[in-house]
Parts: sequence; structure tokens; C-alpha cells
Amino acid sequence: MFLFSYRHDGADWNVEIPARSWEDARKRVSALALARCEGEVVLRMPALPGPLARLFGSIRTICWPN
Repeated sequence: MFLFSYRHDGADWNVEIPARSWEDARKRVSALALARCEGEVVLRMPALPGPLARLFGSIRTICWPN
């Protein structure tokens, strides 16, 4: 994992880039100029959610459908 920082609107920001090497990380960062926004992340859940996470996900789906 490699950490890159940049400045935007007077604030400092960071982005983590998973990569195999420093050169690979630099290539991935340069490719970000061609990236597109896929949407906003509103929830992160573990890959194998426990019962509480499944319950919360079900309630969210029922109460606030897209």
C-alpha cells in the first residue's frame, strides 16, 4: 500500500493506492486522471458480515431502498 498526498481547495488530502511496487503505484496514480466516479460510498461492510451487520443491512434496505 502506498500513500499519496495532494492539495485541493486549500486543504491537504491523502489517497492510499494498493500496488505491487513504487513504480506500479506511480502508474496507477497517473491513470487516475482517466478515472470516472462510480458513485458515493455510503456503507462499508466486512466481506463475511456477522449477524449484526446483516441485520443492519436488511433494515437499511427495507427502510431506505434506492
